[in-house]
Amino acid sequence: MTFFDAEKTLISDTECYKNFWSIGFRRVSDGKTLVMEHSRRRQIDRDRLVSLLRNNTIVGYNWQSYDAPMCAAVIDGQDNEQLKRTNDRIIVGGVKYWMVEQQLGLVVPRKWSFIDLIEPQPNAFASLKTLAGRMHAKKMQDLPYDPDTHLTEEEMDHVLSYMGNDLINTHSLFDELREALEMRALLSKEYETDFLSKSDSQIGEGIIKKRVEQVTGQRVNKVETPSGTSFQYKVPPYLAFESDQLHSILERVRGTEFYVTREGKVELPKWLSDANIIIGDTTYAMGIGGLHSTEKNRAVHADEEHFMRDYDVASYYPAIILGSGLYPKSLGPVFLDVYRKIRDDRIAAKQAGNKVVDQGMKIALNGVFGKLGSKYSILYAPHLLIAVTLTGQLSLLMLIERAERAGISVVSANTDGVVFRCPVDLEDTLKGITKQWEADTGFVLEDTEYSALYNQSVNTYIAVKPDGSAKLKGAIANPWRERDKNGRVKDKRGTLMKNPQATIVSDAVVDFITKGVPIEDTIRGCTDIRGFVTVVNVQGGGTWRGQYLGKVVRYIWGIDGEEIFYKKPDPRTGNFKKVPKSDGCIPMMDLPDEFPAHLIDYERYIQEARETLMDVGFDRRPDPIKPIRLYKWSAPLWFALAV
Repeated sequence: MTFFDAEKTLISDTECYKNFWSIGFRRVSDGKTLVMEHSRRRQIDRDRLVSLLRNNTIVGYNWQSYDAPMCAAVIDGQDNEQLKRTNDRIIVGGVKYWMVEQQLGLVVPRKWSFIDLIEPQPNAFASLKTLAGRMHAKKMQDLPYDPDTHLTEEEMDHVLSYMGNDLINTHSLFDELREALEMRALLSKEYETDFLSKSDSQIGEGIIKKRVEQVTGQRVNKVETPSGTSFQYKVPPYLAFESDQLHSILERVRGTEFYVTREGKVELPKWLSDANIIIGDTTYAMGIGGLHSTEKNRAVHADEEHFMRDYDVASYYPAIILGSGLYPKSLGPVFLDVYRKIRDDRIAAKQAGNKVVDQGMKIALNGVFGKLGSKYSILYAPHLLIAVTLTGQLSLLMLIERAERAGISVVSANTDGVVFRCPVDLEDTLKGITKQWEADTGFVLEDTEYSALYNQSVNTYIAVKPDGSAKLKGAIANPWRERDKNGRVKDKRGTLMKNPQATIVSDAVVDFITKGVPIEDTIRGCTDIRGFVTVVNVQGGGTWRGQYLGKVVRYIWGIDGEEIFYKKPDPRTGNFKKVPKSDGCIPMMDLPDEFPAHLIDYERYIQEARETLMDVGFDRRPDPIKPIRLYKWSAPLWFALAV
């Protein structure tokens, strides 16, 4: 099923300089490209531009905030100098799309149909260049000239070539997001609201708003929560601890006054975020992002006498929101009924195999939490945000305390889950503890068996299951690893969330741990250059051997390579700082057609894999060599070694 007519869907991008403006269109059906230019050498055909915008669905990146008002300015008759001023007011002045008419006197016609990919892609702060690196785009290219440059005709042609590459990469992003966009199209139809250019949290907000208005028959408006507003955390009645430390923390939290800051934020008190909570042999830290243990560089195994089981709380934040009985001021108590109905609809759809409703309701449920702390949202509810944050952490601590007191060790805990290493003869005890905890809290636990857990930190680990498969998280994770029978990446969302960092290293480590494949065999046997590349964001841009590469750089570790340096010198020292881990690198801004085995420094990748094995506790890191101190004696000359 598709909601997009490929013949009438055009990928688009625009470029603006003092004496040059251009727009490009790339048809989705066949990749055919049309470029229109407004400069001294060529005047724009405004009638044709209007026709293209009116009769097609336009797909762009940051199109709503930038390209659409720039097109409106061109159609309005602005010359190149005026266009550049409009460009600067949007980019430098920060004029948002909802301010365009008032601030710039421009009207973007409502009849224009467009999809802005900047919100549907899962990382709202990623640039198109960054996403191109994450998609392993054939060519990565930064803007070739400073935006204030007065272009020559040759330079105009270079800019057009650059824009053509952006069109290709935007087209690739559209393809990567096709499933997410199909879902948005279905939700748009059901709720009679345009969700195509919205993020998950914006969709969640929109669905909640629509349903509340349907129930109440009244329009929902945002209610202000002034800075300085104070409130206390309402402790759930089931929360109770046995240790003096945890009981003391709970009572202190109960009596704490929380305040809304000028920025509309609410922070946990410093005494709580600084507290080291020790239960058994594990230390825990609390924060606005959730509870986490503090292990690192450690390996833990199941054996004949112990098993390891990971318990995750199903839909933790939605369950806490419903259990807390709190609601955003703008929505009132009906919010809880609406939110509960969305959860029930999702469960029913999941059981019935209705993927559309299932995924749509999942977006609505999970999207709510992201808006609780946004003072611009109708869902803004700082008291509810603190309730969710604290309830989640304190509830997990209660489960952890009960298990440790029964002689069951916790090896890791993070946000919504706990990994236990339990003696075999206490399995029934653990089941009883988890069932009682579920009964007390109303939450539901889902468990997974592990045979080993290798931690670089609590957020970066390899968890090996009894069947030999592995779950990876953090820096070592490789979302590009799993592919379908057609060679397409399965975890498309995951690939758009992080920069690739020599993923062949991760593959080598995982295959060595789970299958016993020698590190060298995996690395030297790989002939896919994408496994060797690293993509980094370089503030201000990076240079290599004097050549400017751009603000997003892709490279490999290679034979006869050199460092990448920041383009701008350090303001204090005047020195050019080196980009971390870029020693011995060779830029790979264009992916080669043939695998460049002769360029790759295989030993560097092999050493990196060995370092990773030590980082995750699989291999023991050698003790550091103590320095030798020399002592000079007057006469005769003696020396002694200090050890």
